Amino acid sequence: MASKAGDDPDSLMSLCTVFCLKNLRRTMCYSEGERNQLQLRPDVFLPGEICDRLVNVYMDLVHTDSDFEQQDGFFQLFSDPRSTRLTRLQLREDLVRDRDLEAIGKQDLMELHLSCCSHVTARGLRTLCSFRHSLRSLSLFGCSSIFFRKSGAPLAAGEDQDEAEEERLQQRTVDLDFSFQGFNRLRLLNLGGLPAELDVETLLRPLPALTSLDLSAVHLPRPAFLTQWKERLASLVLYNVELTEELIHTLLQMSRLRHLDISRENQRTSKFKMTRKILSSIVQSLVHLVSLDISGHIMLDNCTVPAFEDVTGSKNEDQILNAIEAYTEQRPELAHRAINQLFDIARIQHCSQLLRALQLVITALKTPKYDKSIQVTGSAALFYLTNTEYRSDQSVRLRRQVIQVVRNGMEQYQEVTVQRNCCLTLCNFSIPEELEFQYHRVNLLLLKILEPARQDDSIQRIAVHLCNALVCQVDNDHKEAVGKMGFVKTMLNLIQKKLQDRMCDQVMEFSWSALWNITDETPDNCQMFLECNGMNLFLDCLKEFPDKQELHRNMLGLLGNVAEVKALRPQLLTKQFITVFSELLDSKADGIEVSYNACGVLSHIMFDGPDVWTMEEPKRSHVMDKMWAAIQSWDVSSRRNINYRSFEPILRLLPQSCAPVSQHWATWALYNLVSVYPGKYCPLLIKEGGVILLQKVLELESSHQETKDMARKVMEQCENFKEDPMDTSR
Repeated sequence: MASKAGDDPDSLMSLCTVFCLKNLRRTMCYSEGERNQLQLRPDVFLPGEICDRLVNVYMDLVHTDSDFEQQDGFFQLFSDPRSTRLTRLQLREDLVRDRDLEAIGKQDLMELHLSCCSHVTARGLRTLCSFRHSLRSLSLFGCSSIFFRKSGAPLAAGEDQDEAEEERLQQRTVDLDFSFQGFNRLRLLNLGGLPAELDVETLLRPLPALTSLDLSAVHLPRPAFLTQWKERLASLVLYNVELTEELIHTLLQMSRLRHLDISRENQRTSKFKMTRKILSSIVQSLVHLVSLDISGHIMLDNCTVPAFEDVTGSKNEDQILNAIEAYTEQRPELAHRAINQLFDIARIQHCSQLLRALQLVITALKTPKYDKSIQVTGSAALFYLTNTEYRSDQSVRLRRQVIQVVRNGMEQYQEVTVQRNCCLTLCNFSIPEELEFQYHRVNLLLLKILEPARQDDSIQRIAVHLCNALVCQVDNDHKEAVGKMGFVKTMLNLIQKKLQDRMCDQVMEFSWSALWNITDETPDNCQMFLECNGMNLFLDCLKEFPDKQELHRNMLGLLGNVAEVKALRPQLLTKQFITVFSELLDSKADGIEVSYNACGVLSHIMFDGPDVWTMEEPKRSHVMDKMWAAIQSWDVSSRRNINYRSFEPILRLLPQSCAPVSQHWATWALYNLVSVYPGKYCPLLIKEGGVILLQKVLELESSHQETKDMARKVMEQCENFKEDPMDTSR
């Protein structure tokens, strides 16, 4: 059998790494002192591969898993190179502080990528000098504060005033003491976003051996200094650098370049005009060039470069995916455009590289520090990439990754379009089966979305639909847990709002349906319904919307669940409620469903005997007569809009003599279900001992003859089913 996209399981290394990070004190660490300081166990020695993975996965978990908490003193675990070895690290965002770099200052780092670490200052920059003898690759992209020290105070060795750092950041001065002198092994350097106060020429002069340089958005008033690397530099990135004739002249001398990026974010911000002559001279002079990015420039003279087929762009699916891959980490504005074009392909055409497309979008959505635009386009693309057309090609593991990134988006971005797209994407999954591994988290999220008094209508509708689907066909433990999250109260609040607006729409109907599902065989949730004024809302809805059949069916189904709980039935035994249930026996709404459910509610109440019936009106005998008449009016071959997981609530009404009409309703219900749906309900009835209980109905003198006749038919139906082995597959 062919494997599906993304079918490879997680490696044992990956699983162990995540487990250890989520259970540090139970695995490799212990707590010390009053502050419970994290310490590495003395018998633990970790090689470089494992240490690198621990730190890099830790960074990912902090940014993408809202259940994972940042560990104070985590980097201190790697302070001693005798027990831990670090070689290649990727650290990003505000999580990283000066003290974290100082903690690992004794390590022999070969690669260090700091991305948008705005809290790292010149104090952290000084720590970089500790790595100068070993460092080969360094990225300081977007680290806007790293070349500055806090003004008004010297940079003391033991300085740890991180709390006051943000307030003093505005008063900063360039740290003139730092130099790349001694970084003799450094080959790759990224200084993207270097502040204009820095003299990049002076800064780079001690690095003659560079082969890759990224100066994105760096001011280059005298670009000629770049020629000092013309015999060595293989990759040069000048994204969002203003092109000039002098800079172009300098680039033409960089004869060893294989990769050149002179692209811009926006055409409108550039004064430079790209001509065919300039483009041709670049291609002809740089004979080793294999990739060239000139996107974002105003193109004159119908500029084309026929020799370059694999350049990122928007020409076809390959180029779009290349663009997403190339721009996700450091150019979200371009990644956003590319994902938008992928969205169009998935929506209008057909995505032929599904696995790569999904993995790239997932990576983009997991990358922090993005504004809402990439979340909007990414979540929209996920909706189309996970729909029915592509579903059969996706593995369980890949679809779980989608669910996790969607869940993260819902938690972190409250923007309406993101929330709507995420909810719609979840609708592409089999619910509750595919969401089982995130069941409680997703339920909590949906309930939070439904909390606001006035939510966007479309989000509200989709979220209530998902809530309903999540509590349908799940075990009682799940229902009880969701009930404790506030599910019942949330649904009733929605119903209350719709009543105030005098509107019976899908939200109203889905909310009652969700309450019907979550109260099924779950007494605690039934009690919550009563405690939260549910019965008065039932009466108000019945009065306000007398002709809404679907609504009536859902409400009566729910009340049937409440009536099955003996301890709660006294609260239903009032003149007002009994009169309403009695009147609904005559309802023809939704076939027999409303009448059937009303009769079911009354059957359970009657089962408690005449002693509990303390009201004078309506009389118990009169209500029972109406119940007999209603049951006799139903077509026993009616197809049903109902689903029983167990017959236990019905079966308990069979062997009794205090309410023959309740016994008759239960027998009719069984006969209808095993006749119309024998493959589903005959095995269930046999399994739950229903045939034995029906035999007792035949033996009771109090049982009416028509009840006994129907009981025999049910038993015959089950016997015939057992004799025909082919029916077991139905």
